[in-house]
Amino acid sequence: MLLTIDAGNTRTKWALFNAEGEMTQQHAFLNKALDAADFSGPLANCRQVIISNVAGEVHAKLLKKKLSASQAPLHWLKSSQQAGQVLNDYLPPESLGSDRWAALIASWHLHYAPCLVVNAGTAVTIDALIQHNTTDNNYGRFIGGMILPGLDLMQKSLGLATAQLPKTSPTSITNLSDTEMSFNKSTANAIYNGALIAIVSSIEKSAQALANQCGHPPSIVISGGNAARIAESFSLHAANRVAKQTVIVDNLVLQGLFLLAQPS
Repeated sequence: MLLTIDAGNTRTKWALFNAEGEMTQQHAFLNKALDAADFSGPLANCRQVIISNVAGEVHAKLLKKKLSASQAPLHWLKSSQQAGQVLNDYLPPESLGSDRWAALIASWHLHYAPCLVVNAGTAVTIDALIQHNTTDNNYGRFIGGMILPGLDLMQKSLGLATAQLPKTSPTSITNLSDTEMSFNKSTANAIYNGALIAIVSSIEKSAQALANQCGHPPSIVISGGNAARIAESFSLHAANRVAKQTVIVDNLVLQGLFLLAQPS
């Protein structure tokens, strides 16, 4: 068994995979609850642990202490110039967040074709993969992306920087027209839909740029805590113009970690 751990900005997620790549157990908790987390169960039968950590050094030290009872080797993922049939154009390659790297590799193995990879969590990352053919292999090539505040973070930032704007508790955005999303009749909805449209528009612009480069609309792969809300809005208002298909993939980083742990 392989234990994969994704320590993100807000939450830590783990999953156990069997040799066939099937996820047999999984769990998630807030980073601030790591001190109380119990890894004895997943560690009991695992042969290896692979970790993506973007939560900082303090979190990494506590996580290492939590895993110290296991005899299984620990591997802390660092981005590289090439892995998992994906080439990395980031400058320098190792400065790319390990979570983005794992998500890109998982996405490539889903489609083996150009796609836009969206991680919708505390921050939203939008990353582009193109096809890179060699004489004997079909590789993905990460050509770059963008980072912007996530849906919740955008709303919180307005609350912190302004005196009178309320905390948002929006109504459902299902089937709202472009006009209804743009011209809201309450402050809470104006803040929520303003943040949502900013993210959806960024995805749409990136998808269009990737389509122009590749000659056809790319697939969109969306993961993360706000994936469903963003994918719903994107599908209603943009996907028919710029995307081949839009899919939500749970635990994309964990799936990428499993792929990276396999012998090359």
